[in-house]
Amino acid sequence: MATTRAIAYLRVSTEKQADKGVSLEAQRAKVEAYAQLYELELVEDYFAEGKWALLSVGEQIDTRSAAGRLVLNVLASVSQWERETIGERTSAAMQHMASVGEYTGGDFPYGYRLGSDGERLVEEPEEQKALVAAQQLREAGFSLRSVARELNAQGFRSRTGKPFAHVQVARMFA
Repeated sequence: MATTRAIAYLRVSTEKQADKGVSLEAQRAKVEAYAQLYELELVEDYFAEGKWALLSVGEQIDTRSAAGRLVLNVLASVSQWERETIGERTSAAMQHMASVGEYTGGDFPYGYRLGSDGERLVEEPEEQKALVAAQQLREAGFSLRSVARELNAQGFRSRTGKPFAHVQVARMFA
């Protein structure tokens, strides 16, 4: 009897899923046990009619039949739609948060810090002074390197406590 070759697709969508026992390792162990039980060989190649078969542990999919291939294609389309919908919703939510001044992740812009509510950015007074000084120097025609030198000469320091470099000044205005 010929060995049936199959492919396993493992994934978690959230950290919560990984923490609740459906981690990639747990899924891999389940698939390997299933493969041993049914004498399946897992391969890392594409499956097609007459070539490889997909046997799903949870959804009862068998691509050796037309019905199994149909179900696989429908599930793949629904999964693609779900990924894109989640992306659209996440993007819309992030845009809304940014439009109302809420923190959306990443580094805070120079001159701001995260407020006590943990959601909104508030001005950082010392950094705001540096921003005002930098803006005045730029309006006076100073180059980015000259602005950095002047800020350093006036005692201003970057967020890390180091002297300003021209690239940091450029980021201030971005």
